Amino acid sequence: MTAQGNSLSVFVPAHNEADNLEGAIRDVVEAAEERFADYEILLVDDGSTDATPDVANGLGRENQRIRVIHNPTKQGLASCYRTALTLAAKDYFAFVPGDREIHVDSVRAIFQAVGSADLVVPYHANREARPRHRRVMTWISTALLNLLFVRRLRYYQGPTVYPTYLARELPANSRGFFFLAEMLVRALDRGCTYVEVGLLHQERAFGKSKAVTLSNILLALQTIFGSWWVLRIRRAWRSASPVAATGHTEDSEVIEGRAK
Repeated sequence: MTAQGNSLSVFVPAHNEADNLEGAIRDVVEAAEERFADYEILLVDDGSTDATPDVANGLGRENQRIRVIHNPTKQGLASCYRTALTLAAKDYFAFVPGDREIHVDSVRAIFQAVGSADLVVPYHANREARPRHRRVMTWISTALLNLLFVRRLRYYQGPTVYPTYLARELPANSRGFFFLAEMLVRALDRGCTYVEVGLLHQERAFGKSKAVTLSNILLALQTIFGSWWVLRIRRAWRSASPVAATGHTEDSEVIEGRAK
């Protein structure tokens, strides 16, 4: 299933990241140029109210590989991801946050692994560098996903790299930040191969993370159990029903039909 080709689209979201964005883009450019002769950066300013739009426009003027998209109001990470995915023109699709919380060496390692399997699945190699509350949430969600889907992944919420065509096919119904885990679970359910790559987390130089909120936690739980219900429970029920003998179960329509 691994994509043929050697080009990369990199989605970089930024919401009020004026002080972090230039460094994040510099890291992406450095890592991409070491691995890919053909790449593009899709920089999505998500309704920022600081100087992020001006910084993004300046970066776009300096580098013709950078395409800047401005959302007039904040749409959220999932919406920005899908916007960039729609615009992506290269063989693989990667995601690097504009907050610069991923060390440049890790961005480089992720990009270098592209093509070695269907998916490149990053995980936190220095968990102790993250705030305690984020480590706890990660442990709980990862353990729950591994239990429900009988897997042994180190992390589900990282910036997984996909073949672009595959990322476009994957159902992703969650509107919260946990859509990344939903996409990965769906891809693995299809039988995709993967390689895990350790990434080094570094605290952002400016601002604070916007990921862990009560609403995001509730959406994450909804996403986890919703995916488990469709991919495990309902599929098992349909397979055991007389309809399964025809080869046209309702579950196959739900899973595969949305992928078209």
